[in-house]
Amino acid sequence: MREVQCDVTVIIPTFNRSDALLKTLNALGEVDYPADRWEVIVVDDASTEDMSAVVRVIEHNAFQTRYIRQTKNAGPAAARNLGASESRGAYLIFIDNDILAKPDFIRAHVETLTANPGCWVLGRVVHPPEMRSTPFGRYRDWIWEAFHRAHGDAGISQTMGISAANLSLPAKHFKTLGGFDEDFTIASSEDWELGTRARQNGVRVLYNPEIVVVHNDWAGSLDRFCERQKLYSVSDVLLWQKYGDASPRARLVLENAPINWASDPAPLILKKGIKWLLASEAGRSFLKLICLLTERLVPNSTLNRKAYEAAVAISIFRGVREGLRRYHPPALSEDTVRFKEA
Repeated sequence: MREVQCDVTVIIPTFNRSDALLKTLNALGEVDYPADRWEVIVVDDASTEDMSAVVRVIEHNAFQTRYIRQTKNAGPAAARNLGASESRGAYLIFIDNDILAKPDFIRAHVETLTANPGCWVLGRVVHPPEMRSTPFGRYRDWIWEAFHRAHGDAGISQTMGISAANLSLPAKHFKTLGGFDEDFTIASSEDWELGTRARQNGVRVLYNPEIVVVHNDWAGSLDRFCERQKLYSVSDVLLWQKYGDASPRARLVLENAPINWASDPAPLILKKGIKWLLASEAGRSFLKLICLLTERLVPNSTLNRKAYEAAVAISIFRGVREGLRRYHPPALSEDTVRFKEA
């Protein structure tokens, strides 16, 4: 990190999706914070699409913006670390390349940070209204909003959640902790890992539901959402490998790991067996058909929601199994990880 020269550095990792990134930058152009007291660093993680339009916009931005391109695709953790190493802000704000901020975005983060010295601040991420125009979109929004509902109407409160889609923290904390763990090359769990390390070092993470950003998400359909959940679950295994039972994703991994005949209770053995069958190509096709039928015949019903939940659960199951093959956690025996993907 460079010498502090401004209040805030907003760091945005990106890989392709230049259309979404342009909307993100346009939204930041409406921020009402003094232009000389904040900057934006866009770190291109070796995109394969033409990013010249992004570069042109950045060159003519009214606010301080820098574009850095990584020569090798290394994942968002590495991209964020590179951005932080070039930052000049006393505070860092991390967002994704498909996040639409509101005019008071930076001011609200800074005010919350200064009012709560030593804390990190997690803002709220919501979906655009049009997502709720379909049965699956309403389901997706409902499960996402569970995090917000869990915090009730308490205003600013301590949370065990964390997401680099809308997160701020003191730059000196980031440097002391060593940044994101670059072992996480997939866009998932690197923020959970950083949050785990931070809490182990006495940091309190606060949730401020008034700092709202809109997620211009690519995973709007059931198929794409399941694809994302599978990728997330691959990284969940790595997080579990590093922290064991202290991992916030440990239960998810263990409930989708191969059957442990010595310790798994009978209901869990049955559940894992059913997941194994449904994870086959035929099983996934069957689940997709059920989702389509319930969506047409009984949309927004409990049955429709259960069908979506089953499809997502199988994607998580497949992701965990892939993660176990990829990372071979030492807590599992060699016999346990010798299986074929269903």
